[in-house]
Amino acid sequence: MTLLRISNTPKDYAWGSADLIPQLLGREPNGQPQAEVWFGTHPDSESIVEDDQNGLLSARVGQLNFLVKYLAAAKPLSIQVHPSKQWAAKRFSENYPGYTDANHKPELIVAVSDFHALCGFRKTEDISQDLELLAGSSSMFEPWLTSLATQGLKGATEWALSQSEDVVKTFVSISHVSSRHSLVKEIDQHFPNDVGLLVSMLLNYVELKPGQALYLPAGNIHAYLSGLGVEVMASSNNVLRGGLTVKPIDVPELLAVADFTELANPVANQKLLMTGLTEYLTDCEDFKVYRVEPSGSNLLVDIRLTGKAILTCVAGEIAISTSKEETLVLTKGEVAFFEAANYFSILGSGTGYLALG
Repeated sequence: MTLLRISNTPKDYAWGSADLIPQLLGREPNGQPQAEVWFGTHPDSESIVEDDQNGLLSARVGQLNFLVKYLAAAKPLSIQVHPSKQWAAKRFSENYPGYTDANHKPELIVAVSDFHALCGFRKTEDISQDLELLAGSSSMFEPWLTSLATQGLKGATEWALSQSEDVVKTFVSISHVSSRHSLVKEIDQHFPNDVGLLVSMLLNYVELKPGQALYLPAGNIHAYLSGLGVEVMASSNNVLRGGLTVKPIDVPELLAVADFTELANPVANQKLLMTGLTEYLTDCEDFKVYRVEPSGSNLLVDIRLTGKAILTCVAGEIAISTSKEETLVLTKGEVAFFEAANYFSILGSGTGYLALG
């Protein structure tokens, strides 16, 4: 078989939503947070094949170089950055703390519900205006403004990450003078007096509608805040954190890895390939991601298959068939893996996200 239904058990990280993943999977909430469901062969949470043989996916198809997740956040995840492949390989070989493998971790997340996130650095001009207002309210923040003016976004980030809880507390108390008051108040409910609140002032706040996506290459600084999405990434777990977390923060390492250029438009561009088939444009060599929307008038027939594929169904019903005369029907929340066919077709009436790697 080259077309397999796969599944996994949700992870109960504290930031997860109690209802978004159960709603997607058509199950009753159990009262516990359900944060992620992983689809792939990553050893931290490998998928199970749902057929007569069952067993781990890797036993049937080998190792995949990409990983797909359902991700549901009810409160902010840590502000984080992922290293380049070269940097990850170097640090892993040195046994540097926090590097669990030698791979990079570019990511793309597509919103299934309304999805809120921090992604990349705001325009320096806009940050400067907010920091001027803060410095005008308290001289405590004049060095932050100076750091931005003299050392750019890297200097402003380093200043933010080196502050005490008292500075963060003062920042929250006067944040009403800035354009970020609502965001700061919201995050402070979950992570009071955390330096990530200062870092959030420097980042783009993004509100995605269903079908929109963020692409997060090496060095991009980001944090998911709330919502349900389908996330695709290289198969790695290398994360450097910069706040909104109880886990260790390695400031020098984060500063060495992060990309300190402005990101004018964090939302990923899309390209309509044919009616019902849309590609999310990235420079990633590990995977490609597509939105598939078959209907009675949109028949996605005889699409060339390169590599290996994971297809998630997030609405309606989708039928996959391959050139090996295999067919599998997915309903909302279900997921399939397929490979080794010259082409495939997607029929039905629904919405899915297809990752090819």
